[in-house]
Amino acid sequence: MKKQLLIIIFATVLAYLNIFNNQFAVDDHIFVGKYNPNVIQAFTGAVPLGHEGIYRPIRGIFYTIYNQFWGANPIGYHINSLAVHLASTILIFLIVRILIKNLIPIKSGKYLPFLAALLFGLHPIHTETITYMASAMDSIGIVFFLGAFYLYLRNKIIPSVILAGLAFFTTEMALTLPLLILLYEIVINAPTVIPDQSPVIPDSDRESRMDWFPASAGMTEGVKEMTKKILPYFVGVGIYLFVRFAVLDITTRGPYLANSFFLTMLTMTKVLIQYIWVLIWPVNLASNHIISPGIEAFVYRNYQTLTISKQSIFDLDILLSITIIIFLIFIIFISRKKYPIISFSIGWFFISLLPVMELVPQGSMMNERSLYIASFGFVLLLAFGLNKLGKKWKKLAIIIIVLIALFYGGRTYMRNQDWRNDITLWQADVRLSPNQNAYARFALGNAYNDKKQYQKAIDQYSKSVEINPGFAVGWASLGRTYADMGKIPEAITNYKRALEIDPNFWEVKNNLNNIYKRL
Repeated sequence: MKKQLLIIIFATVLAYLNIFNNQFAVDDHIFVGKYNPNVIQAFTGAVPLGHEGIYRPIRGIFYTIYNQFWGANPIGYHINSLAVHLASTILIFLIVRILIKNLIPIKSGKYLPFLAALLFGLHPIHTETITYMASAMDSIGIVFFLGAFYLYLRNKIIPSVILAGLAFFTTEMALTLPLLILLYEIVINAPTVIPDQSPVIPDSDRESRMDWFPASAGMTEGVKEMTKKILPYFVGVGIYLFVRFAVLDITTRGPYLANSFFLTMLTMTKVLIQYIWVLIWPVNLASNHIISPGIEAFVYRNYQTLTISKQSIFDLDILLSITIIIFLIFIIFISRKKYPIISFSIGWFFISLLPVMELVPQGSMMNERSLYIASFGFVLLLAFGLNKLGKKWKKLAIIIIVLIALFYGGRTYMRNQDWRNDITLWQADVRLSPNQNAYARFALGNAYNDKKQYQKAIDQYSKSVEINPGFAVGWASLGRTYADMGKIPEAITNYKRALEIDPNFWEVKNNLNNIYKRL
């Protein structure tokens, strides 16, 4: 066990070693060294301007503590990032050891925890979670989440519930914990037979298993016992939701796509399939993904609603997405008895993504960091498949494992370089979708503008509004940059264009008034 953990830690650190050269990017500029709420401010929902609609008070307290220690030094936050990822990876190892305890014979499954944790530690999809300092601060809550799940598996309910409460108030992604525990109880901890048809042997930690109670009365007792164990977690979620929605009235980060819940859900079917694809083939990673032509992941002011409004459930890509989702759900049911670990892995993936399925609008349809918890389901399934392959063709399995580890580690190392700063990050997005990604062009323009590289900024803003002519913020940014260059007529023209699209754009009105006062 110790040797396996040392290999996992070494490989993971090696893949992320180059993050210490990276500077701040995206929201790092807003939070690091600047967001210092006290306990009262944090728990009453104080967040920086532009981040309304989120409630993560314990994260806010961590920012205050870290800012006191590290100030605006990125090194301290990179240390936090790596520590968060290593802690999560080790917990994955420990969780898998317990999950497979009575499902797979010891000799057959002894490498499964190692494989799952190694794949988790190296998977490139985690770069946005870890390399992006602000996201890693959120992910402290995922360490609490995984710790709570691990302690539940060990039947240590009180410390598990305490960690769960910390997780709920650190990141919304942790709110699925009660459902995932329920999934475990139904799929893994329920009556089952391992593939060789040997009966499952109970142990001292599983006295409450439903399959060891006689007949219907025993089953009822088992359900009662399970309910008693899980109920505190649902209560914790209820307290969080009550405080957030009823007490503080912190609701959403924007409207549904095209103001339609139905159209939003149609779009999210495509997002789910894209999530699956980037887990399988983590090559074209991006900060702002293109969901389909004309639909970008990040929903910003005056995003393109026409393409979204034209969607239909009969569109080929939506029908295909729905078919794949139904097929995966079908696998959950047909695999439960013989291969419960398959059912658990797929169920974990779907359930853990519920907070970002736009049931409550978040302002972004797809973020790679949203896959940090969900990816456990994927790597567990992949590890299980590789473990099965190794039983018949050991040498082939070893070769494939080494190749996947090298691919994951190398791709992670390369993707970390994209996060060096705002310019390199958005340049990477633009290279992927040069003629579709209006927001990436806009964000790259902002990065150039901050460096006073005005002509480069104008080139990017111009391309942004060419891709999305209704992008009022793009036109406004053109006006601002022209004004900074002293080109007042061009500034006025672009400001007026922004107001034609969005007459209530008060920042543009103020800028125009200031220009007219100086003329």
